[in-house]
Amino acid sequence: MASGKHFTDLPDELLLIIFSNLSIEDLAMSVQHVNSHWKNVSQDDSLWEYQTFSPGCKMSDEEISRHLRNMPALRSFCPSRGTNTKVVDTLCKYCRDIRHIYFGYSHKLSNSTLHQILKKFPHIEKLVIPLPKETDQLHFADLVAQLKKLTTLSFTSHCVSTVANGVLRAIADGCPSLQCVDMGFSKSQTKDIEYFLEKRGQQLSSFSVRSYISTVAHRLLTECANLESLTYHNLNADLPDTYIQSLSKMSEMRELVLRYFREGQTRNVSSIFKNQSMSKLITLYLYDSDDFDGSSLAVILTNCPQLQRLTVHECGLTDDGFQYTRTWKNLQYLDIARCLLITDKSMEYVGAGCPNLSHLRVADCYKLTNKGTEYVCSGCQKLKYLSIQNYPAITDDVMEHIFKCKQLEVLELSHTSHLLGINFHLIPSTLVHLTELHVHGCSSLDKKCMDKLKEEMPHLLIAGIYTRNEETDVNLGDAKFFISQFL
Repeated sequence: MASGKHFTDLPDELLLIIFSNLSIEDLAMSVQHVNSHWKNVSQDDSLWEYQTFSPGCKMSDEEISRHLRNMPALRSFCPSRGTNTKVVDTLCKYCRDIRHIYFGYSHKLSNSTLHQILKKFPHIEKLVIPLPKETDQLHFADLVAQLKKLTTLSFTSHCVSTVANGVLRAIADGCPSLQCVDMGFSKSQTKDIEYFLEKRGQQLSSFSVRSYISTVAHRLLTECANLESLTYHNLNADLPDTYIQSLSKMSEMRELVLRYFREGQTRNVSSIFKNQSMSKLITLYLYDSDDFDGSSLAVILTNCPQLQRLTVHECGLTDDGFQYTRTWKNLQYLDIARCLLITDKSMEYVGAGCPNLSHLRVADCYKLTNKGTEYVCSGCQKLKYLSIQNYPAITDDVMEHIFKCKQLEVLELSHTSHLLGINFHLIPSTLVHLTELHVHGCSSLDKKCMDKLKEEMPHLLIAGIYTRNEETDVNLGDAKFFISQFL
C-alpha cells in the first residue's frame, strides 16, 4: 500500500489462483467488469477447461445469451431446456472453442442450426444432440463424420423414430476418435448397425442400443473386446436363448444395463457372470425379467466382487439370492422395484451383509413391512439416501428405525397411506443432516405435524402433497415453458 500498489495490480499468476476458486457466474458476470486486466485474465483457457455452463429452466434466452457473450473461453454448454436460434447464434459467435455440447430431449434444432454448430466447432469431443428429420440425416451424418476429435456421440430425440439408411455407415467411415456411442431410442437400419459394429466395435468403450438389432449384430456386439459400458434393450424376439451367454466375453465390462430379455433368455443371464467372467463389473441394471430369480442373483453376488451399484426392477427376485450379500461388502447403491416375491427376509440379509450401503430405494414390494426397514436401518449405518415407496403395511412405528440412520440426507416415504407423521417432531433432533423429505401421495399425514416440522427445519425441502385439502402452488413461468414444448 505504501508503494501505491492496489489489489487490482496483482500479477496474473496470483489472479489465476484466486479466480480458479470462483463460480462460472462470477467469472462471466463479475470479475470481467472490474477492469481490462481482470477481464483478460478471467478469460484464460485454464479457468474454463472444466467449467460447464448449464442454465436452468428459469433463465430466459436473453439471460443465457448475455452470459455466453462473456464466456469466450467456455468449453462445455449444457442448457436445461429448449432454446431459440438466437442462443445458438450467440454461442457460435462469441464462444471460440466449445468442446462439449449437450442438447436434451426438449430441444428442437433445425437442420441449419445443427450444421451451424458442427461447422463452427470442428474440435468437438462430446456431442449429445437430437437427430434432424430423416431427409436431412445423411447431410448431418457427413458433417459429424468430419469431427476428427469426437469421442462421444449421443442421439437424444424421441421425435425421430427412424435413423436413415447410411447414417451409421457414414459415422463409422469418419470420426476416427469415436469411443462412446448412444443410439438413443430411434430405430437404426440393421445393415448399418452391423457395418458400424464390424468397423468400429474394437475401439468402442461404451455403447447403448434401445432398438432392434439382428442376431448378427448381437454377435458383433459381443466381440467388442474393449467395451466397458453397455446398455442393451433387446427387441429381437428371434434371438436364440443361448446367445445371451456370449456377453460373458466382455471381460472389461464396468457398467451393464439389460432390459426386455424375454422368458428363456433371462434364464441364461446368470451364465454371463459365471467363473467371474465380469469380475470388474461395478454397476448392474436389470429390468423386466420375470424369470430372473434368487438363484440368478446368487450367481452375480458370488462372481462380481467389485459390484457397487445394483438396480433390479420388475424381476422374479426371491429372498434366496440375498443370502449371499455377505460377499457384498463394496455395495453402496441398491434399487429394487416391483419385485413382488421378496419379503422382510431379503432386507435382513441386506442389513447384515451391506455395511457400506449409502443409497437404498425399495418401491412396490408389497410384502415388506416395518420389520424389513428395521433390519436395514440397524445394519446400514452409512445410509444417506433412503426411499420407501408404496409399502401398504408401513406405519408410524417405522420412524423409530429410520432414526438410527444418523447420516441420512434424503428420506422418501411416498405413497404410504397409513403414515400419520406423529413422530416427525423428532426429525430435527435425530436426523440433523436431513435436507429433503419426500411424502408424495401421503394423504393421511397430519397437517399440524408437518407445519411444526417446517417451522423447526425451515431449510428442509418437503416435497409432495401430504394433506387432502392442501393446494399446490403452480409456477406459471414453468407451466408456460412446458406448454411451449408441445406447440
